[in-house]
Amino acid sequence: MNIRPIDREHDKSLLLALHCEVNYACDTSWSRELPYEEYKAKWMSTSQPEQFYSALLETLDDPRTIAELAEDDGRLIGYVWATFADVPEYALTIAEIRDFYIAPDYRREGYGMRLLAYVEDSVRRNGANLLRSETGTENAASRSLHRKYGFGEYRICLEKRL
Repeated sequence: MNIRPIDREHDKSLLLALHCEVNYACDTSWSRELPYEEYKAKWMSTSQPEQFYSALLETLDDPRTIAELAEDDGRLIGYVWATFADVPEYALTIAEIRDFYIAPDYRREGYGMRLLAYVEDSVRRNGANLLRSETGTENAASRSLHRKYGFGEYRICLEKRL
């Protein structure tokens, strides 16, 4: 598995597609009532793709940011985007995995664990003493991977559709 930084210009459409897949997998059940292609078309027609990509690019100003693709002989294995927040009042440097994706052909093969290990090593070297990640409550595969890697729940978000 080779890991490389994203290419700001050439990887944009790929990153938007991956982020959309991550959103869909982690979204609420009522959002996922739409078939994925309809969800993707709707999402891509909004301002959200540009907001996401602008936010990602802005975080690259911090040299600690991880925005990298994992590949094998040119085939995508996965992608990760992690950012840092310093909280001096609590002597914390929090690294947060903002996006995490493993391609379907590589799931349940240990690549998710390997990519999480890479992230943990990288954020430790850059001073983080807390690593956070977020996923959807119904994304059982992601929740299982995170638990296996040692993550524990720290917050629960609730919603009510009106």
